[in-house]
Amino acid sequence: MAVSKLWSVTTRLGQVIDYATNPKKTAVRIIYTKAQYQALRDVIDYAKDEEKTEQEFYVEGINCNPETARDQFVSVKQGYGKEDGIQAYHGYLSFKEQDISPELAQKIGMEFANEVWGKRYQIVVTTHLNTKHLHCHFVINSVSFVDGKRLWGEEKAWFKFRLVADRICEKYGLYYNPKPNRSKQSSYYYKKEKAGMPTRYTMAREAIDKAISHSTNLAAMKYALKEMGCELQVSESRKYWTIIIKGYDKPIRLKNLGEEYTNEAIKRRLIENQRMKIEPFQRETFRPRQYRLPTRGNKLRKKGGLYGLYLYYCYRLGYLPKYKKQNTARLHYLLKEDLLKLDRISMEARLLGRENISTDKELFSYKASIENQIETLTDERTHLRKTLRRNLSDDELSKVKGQISTITDRIRTLRKEVTLCDGIAERSKVIEHNLEQVHADEDKFKGKERNRYEQRR
Repeated sequence: MAVSKLWSVTTRLGQVIDYATNPKKTAVRIIYTKAQYQALRDVIDYAKDEEKTEQEFYVEGINCNPETARDQFVSVKQGYGKEDGIQAYHGYLSFKEQDISPELAQKIGMEFANEVWGKRYQIVVTTHLNTKHLHCHFVINSVSFVDGKRLWGEEKAWFKFRLVADRICEKYGLYYNPKPNRSKQSSYYYKKEKAGMPTRYTMAREAIDKAISHSTNLAAMKYALKEMGCELQVSESRKYWTIIIKGYDKPIRLKNLGEEYTNEAIKRRLIENQRMKIEPFQRETFRPRQYRLPTRGNKLRKKGGLYGLYLYYCYRLGYLPKYKKQNTARLHYLLKEDLLKLDRISMEARLLGRENISTDKELFSYKASIENQIETLTDERTHLRKTLRRNLSDDELSKVKGQISTITDRIRTLRKEVTLCDGIAERSKVIEHNLEQVHADEDKFKGKERNRYEQRR
């Protein structure tokens, strides 16, 4: 069996001819081993090899001399004024057999090229020996030397040339497939399916299998596929049944999906369902999942303790985060009452964070330590005031008064700390109660919204 292909060449005509006549690919080798084949240069290397050897090359020309083929191709183009556009066509003919001789491969290639293009075009025919399977290369001039017309229509319909190749292979006793399966998936889809990736072919199979599992006739199957967003074209008058998958425009022939999806196979599967109890197809209702991402409020609420309670309360009041503009329009009425006390609440929160206070016990312990400091400083200040009654110099008097002023400022600051502690002890219970009421009202509102949503569905 000969595998064939043809493609156009728009630039660098000489490079293509040099590639086809490359001595490293057409040279006769006495022994053909895998190592020798793998050691050959890449077939994409189009650079011409100028080093000639005394070995024999399988390079022939039809209506031209292969050594000067490029110049002869160009001369014909210039003669008819068709030097632009496609310069030539490059094709190949590869043989499945590994024991075919280079002489026979070249003979078949020449016979094939003569029958297809030999009457009107110049062709360079070569046989490459650098791969596991011998193959012939053809370089065809795009302009005919007979009438100056370009290679066109059926002259380059390579799909039709396979019949000529098969006939010649049969003539020389080579293998060929009289009924090839030309409806196979492309290698792109095959590789994606092999890797476990979804393709429109796998989607089509899944949709058809699901539709057949709920159907006993073609009408029910067509309805099920329609409900899934697919369009099925089936009719006794149609040779090929097709399906268009949701999200695609190009139809797929069912026979291309496999043996279980041909017209006869689908009819057989539907008839088998008639012997069993089949549940009718029901369209699946889509119920969207709602994901709630954690907010800053959730994180503050999980912090716990008095400090976490105050931080979360400041967040609900809109005081936190600082970068976000405070919006009091949608605040709960219980929270709005504490907006006027926001400065005092923020000071209490800073105290809890600075001293790392989380429990009532730690709060009262801190308050007791502050009161002890106040008592000690008060005694010290009383002693200094008694010192002022003595006869002191001006410098000593000024020094004692400065110490008294410093102690007084320190006592004033500590008394504010005590006041904040008292405020925290009193306000924390109120904050907890307010937040409980706010959460209860929010849960009640969410329940009503959920019920409305279910009713609309």
